[in-house]
Amino acid sequence: MMDTAFVTGGSSTLGHHVLRNLASRVCVLATVHRRNVEIPAAEMELLHGGLEEAVRHPAPLQRAQVILHMAAVTHSENPSEYFRVNTELTKQLLSACNPQQHFVYVSTICAHPDGGAYGRSKWLAEEAIRNSGLTYTIIRPAEIYASKSGEGIDALLELARKIHILPDFRWRGSITYAPISVEEAAQFIAKVTMEHRSTNETYTVCAERPCSALEMAEALRSSVHPLFVVPVPIIILRAANALRLPVPFKRDQIDRLLPPKTYDISPARRDYNFRPFSFVDYLARGGKVTPDAGSGR
Repeated sequence: MMDTAFVTGGSSTLGHHVLRNLASRVCVLATVHRRNVEIPAAEMELLHGGLEEAVRHPAPLQRAQVILHMAAVTHSENPSEYFRVNTELTKQLLSACNPQQHFVYVSTICAHPDGGAYGRSKWLAEEAIRNSGLTYTIIRPAEIYASKSGEGIDALLELARKIHILPDFRWRGSITYAPISVEEAAQFIAKVTMEHRSTNETYTVCAERPCSALEMAEALRSSVHPLFVVPVPIIILRAANALRLPVPFKRDQIDRLLPPKTYDISPARRDYNFRPFSFVDYLARGGKVTPDAGSGR
């Protein structure tokens, strides 16, 4: 008999990829908010209303052996919304669980007390999970690429391809990135949800090594030329935001670039044979990822 997984955040771009990877391997009870999810031949029951409905009526989650919590606010003009959803609703979800359930939480590589409202809200949620008494696994994905959502690192790449300019954000030197493809992140999350080989662990999933804007540009020039790297001091962006000048980055998106990050994937490799595809190679190949990258297969 297959295990049952209760999944929040199933209608997000990453969530949809995760559900596809879980299909036919576990029975899924998936909360969806606003958007519907269609995955052919999946052993799946959709629960409409999203995270708030899940904590208001927790009976369905009691049927599951594992809770996969992906739902989150990732962009908001109101900083308090991050804490209301990402922190407080996570605490309520934890309270609705029973002691036998395993809790898998999709956090972020920028979870940190100094990671802006978003990063701090996720860090506080992590702390609540660690203190909940449940067995847990916390997954910290880096920036997601190849999701076709036009956000984050994908937005920077689209900018480079459209206007031949790649911003080089500067804060005590160049900001570096270690992105993970949406499919690699989804494969890892699904694998942890199904197997949870080790409990009470925190895994970072990202590229094997970080890269700067200059390294990204060098790889991109195989398909984008000319390409100019333009230094952009973070202090200038912050000042522009404070003055409400029209810049394409919100204050909180800028804050996420700044906290210290760990790019240590050795625990993920040790427990799940995680072997990410090189982001620089992805750029040099014109945006192609090998089929089973990150899966350990």
